[in-house]
Amino acid sequence: MTIPPPQAFVLALSMALLPHGLQAQFGPSNAPSTATGWAPAAVGVRVGFDNAQSEPTVGAFLRVPVLPSGSVELLPNVDVTFLPGFKAYQFNLEAVYLTEGRAGGFYLGGGVGFRNSVFGPDPAAPRRNEQTFSVVVGVRLGGLGRFRPELETRWILLDAQARDPRLVALGVSMPLW
Repeated sequence: MTIPPPQAFVLALSMALLPHGLQAQFGPSNAPSTATGWAPAAVGVRVGFDNAQSEPTVGAFLRVPVLPSGSVELLPNVDVTFLPGFKAYQFNLEAVYLTEGRAGGFYLGGGVGFRNSVFGPDPAAPRRNEQTFSVVVGVRLGGLGRFRPELETRWILLDAQARDPRLVALGVSMPLW
């Protein structure tokens, strides 16, 4: 089995920048293990590449903790894929589990959404919405002050297309408090 270049890049960069190594660089004052209270919600932006469409994407997301530790979050997000002559919009509501809670770490989750696009070979066909399901895998880095870089791969499971759009993205989030 071969790993496509974008996923290989995400995997290699994720392994090189795990949160535990970064926390040592910034000292104990930023160590999230001593934090008390509810983990903060965060807002972020990302840029990426849609492998199935072979086009760039741009998106935004909100991270809302479900547990005080921050190990489970709701992740509403939207992405725009810039196709020749028009844009496709993907909206998702996902739940993710973070291995290190508010410190970051790897995350895995899934959810539901819809894609607003033109489906089929004719780009002049009318736009419509299709329900989708998603699976997301990523790494959220910790210990970089208020800005937290993220790398992720998202599979959008869609019956209307022969190949499922897959997004590989690099993002940054910032806590709201």
